[in-house]
Amino acid sequence: MKYPPRRSPFLLLCTCMGLLPALLLGCASSPPPATSNKPAPKLDIAALAAAMSNAAKAPASASSSAAPGAAQPPTLGAAPPFTVVVANAKRTAGLLPVWQREEKTWIELSPSMLNTPLFLSPKLATGIGEAGLYGGLMQSRGALVGRPQLVEFRVVRQQVQLIALNTLFTATPGTPQSLAVAAAYSPSLLASVPVASAPQARTGAILVDASALWQGDLLGLGLQLQRTFRQSYAIDPRNSGLTEVHGQAQSTVFEVNQHFATASIAAPAPTGSPLPTSSVPITVPDPRSLFIQVHYTLSALPDKLMTPRLADPRVGYFTSVVNDFTDDLARTPTRQFINRWRLAKKDPQAAVSDAAKPIVFWLDPTIPDAYRDTITAGILEWNKAFDAIGITHAIEVKTPPKDKPFDTQETGHASIRWMTNMQATFGAIGPSHVDPRTGEILDADIALESLSSRSMRTARSQYLASAADSVTDSPPAERCDHADEAAEQLELGLALLAEGGIVDPDAPEVRAFVLAYLKDVTMHEVGHALGLRHNFRGSGWRSATALNSMLLTSAQGISASVMDYLPINLPVPGEQGGAPFQTTLGPYDYWAIEYGYATLDDSQPATRQALLAIARRSDEPAQAQALAYGTDEDMATGLDPDIQVFDLGDDPTAFARQRLAIVRDLFKKVVQKPETDPDDASWARRTVLYGWRELGRTSQLLSRQIGGVSTRRVGASSPRDAIDPVPASRQRAALSLLANEFLNADAWALPATLQRKLSPDYLARSIGRDATPADLPMAQQRLAVQRETLGYLMSDTLAERLLDNAARTRDREPHPLLPAELQHRLVTTIWQPGRAPADASAWRDLQREHLNRLAQAVVRNASARADVRATFREEARELLELLRLQASRSRADTATGAHLRDSIDTLTTALAAQVGRPGP
Repeated sequence: MKYPPRRSPFLLLCTCMGLLPALLLGCASSPPPATSNKPAPKLDIAALAAAMSNAAKAPASASSSAAPGAAQPPTLGAAPPFTVVVANAKRTAGLLPVWQREEKTWIELSPSMLNTPLFLSPKLATGIGEAGLYGGLMQSRGALVGRPQLVEFRVVRQQVQLIALNTLFTATPGTPQSLAVAAAYSPSLLASVPVASAPQARTGAILVDASALWQGDLLGLGLQLQRTFRQSYAIDPRNSGLTEVHGQAQSTVFEVNQHFATASIAAPAPTGSPLPTSSVPITVPDPRSLFIQVHYTLSALPDKLMTPRLADPRVGYFTSVVNDFTDDLARTPTRQFINRWRLAKKDPQAAVSDAAKPIVFWLDPTIPDAYRDTITAGILEWNKAFDAIGITHAIEVKTPPKDKPFDTQETGHASIRWMTNMQATFGAIGPSHVDPRTGEILDADIALESLSSRSMRTARSQYLASAADSVTDSPPAERCDHADEAAEQLELGLALLAEGGIVDPDAPEVRAFVLAYLKDVTMHEVGHALGLRHNFRGSGWRSATALNSMLLTSAQGISASVMDYLPINLPVPGEQGGAPFQTTLGPYDYWAIEYGYATLDDSQPATRQALLAIARRSDEPAQAQALAYGTDEDMATGLDPDIQVFDLGDDPTAFARQRLAIVRDLFKKVVQKPETDPDDASWARRTVLYGWRELGRTSQLLSRQIGGVSTRRVGASSPRDAIDPVPASRQRAALSLLANEFLNADAWALPATLQRKLSPDYLARSIGRDATPADLPMAQQRLAVQRETLGYLMSDTLAERLLDNAARTRDREPHPLLPAELQHRLVTTIWQPGRAPADASAWRDLQREHLNRLAQAVVRNASARADVRATFREEARELLELLRLQASRSRADTATGAHLRDSIDTLTTALAAQVGRPGP
């Protein structure tokens, strides 16, 4: 049923502010009782009805005349009879029946629905296209507020409370430990409304005002708007209200149109101010006002709990965490279950059987017709992994019926939808909602952003005529795009130009490329929806030779896992290469699905051994690389160079050389052919910036090889080392490439003629989408990459790790890379005498950056390691002698002479400074 948003009266506002109970009780009631985690007692409907009746009949002075200290019944107020409230109202059946009359809606709560856990699944039905507020987006399980959770309705005095249960801590019911848990950990109150009616005579059901229940900002969207824009946004109850309710036997859906407003707009902080600056949404007509439609589903939990499957660190699944305090003998109370769908064979005894209840993905009507078949193919690709473990037709794809209402956002309807956000933020996303008690996935909604595919179409039309025309007869290849770094990969593709001119964006090879990209994105996000996490080790599976084989990479993929973030697999310019994108599931994907979904009875002790046997296959030498796993937190530490995004192949230095050759060829084409569209003056600027971003990514890839440590997720009995430093030869190769390509005198200097053609997109600047200076300072672009490289190479953390790695490998590395060698290489590279670079000023900028960092290291002396301190001081002394020698040979009135004298003063002061030694 649909009806306009309700205009809430003053009392409704008081309810939102927690004032209505006080108003009803004459502001004389005692404070409401504190909630606890233990279940409230079952509601005594007869007693409640009698109390309401007595309260209505009792004289006003009855309570005041009672003897002091005498036991008194709760003050319940005069709730009207059930039949009076719902007179002329229409009842809609469902898990929670609702009654509607004009703009009023009540929820019918039977005694069986009180103190009964339900699953609350919040989503955004509509958004604003920016700031993470996207229509169709499923709320994250990791959010601080507004996340999916178990809730229950409780009656406390005359209030009906919607309580979020604390499922993180538990113990076996009925044990002393369960009493201790209930006393230690609190639930949370999400909403509270007065009882709207006396119990129904026949069923004992009571009514609550649905509008009042859902009118608050349960998801904390006002806080999100405040943090994002630094404006005083708050929910406006008067112009918010319930707009739709519909129910099924196992669920009831409430949609609430919420209005957020601010009375004033804060001005941005002055330029250069250290204070955070404010902004406004640019996607709404008036930034003082915006609407967001929130979709709540309350659904019944499974009648029978799914038996949890324990997580293993070698296999990448999202997990549900429960702290079970029942067993004091366990090493830790924390237990982690993998998140997975309840999927079983129709015939459990058969080696191969159809799924008893397939996982169904519904194609949302928002998906363009041209992409529906490809997205379907990406979803069904995962059936190959389920076929391998004997479950056929495990996944199905369906289209909602057009002749009757169907809600793809309702819990239990896994869906995939299309988003038209203002900017490509995540490319695609595949969140899920999970029963926190067992890890059972109850719902998943995948979202694809249209701007990503739009960029891919442009990239294919402008570049891949030269790089991919030779593979158009082969099966289409896909690549995966996620988050900001993936968007930059698309921008690199956009910048690479066709040697023979622009290909028609609607040409068959362009369409094939875009559809292949969408299929791969879908595969990745369906993997998330099945419970799988990222695997950033998958890209190291293939050798450089194998990556150039079109036959091999088309049939078996370029990575061990579709759950990696993969760059476009591009050959060295002028050579033939393999498939540019991942075309199918990799060996890791098959193995991970086997661990999570193999037909095993998880209630049996033998199952644990069977799961361990599956996980231990990753320790076998023949499969170690194919089944290797590393995920987001591993990459975030920056320690393991094999766990990175947008790297490819088992030789990082070879891959880096290849990418540098591609960018060098790109810049060469820009110089030779400075335009593709005579009226697009900003093309050269965009292309150069895309190339510089790829250079920065390559610099990071090489830097992490130096001092890197492989951190393998292996068992205690594994023949491989869990902590394994990168070989010194690999570190030195990366250092040499960094020195030669990024830290030399002429590193990536652009011709002056090209720099004069780097015009901005003035139309983009006019609507605030291009904040870079009109005269693009290329020296700063280059220095930014060099500064980040030096920041890593000259850090105390890296120097200390090099010493630790030498100790870890002293039985096999006779000549490890040590801090002294690294720092000396930087000095000899950056301060080469007699060099005459094309841009001497930019060269001096790099030297000054190195000098400042060296001086700071000498003065700061923060490291507790003696060798680190001594290394920086010794390099400073040697560099000071070199500078004095160069200054004696340089003319005093030149810029170089002034730079050398200034550098000498800096080092002399640093070496003479009193250094405070850290205490013991």
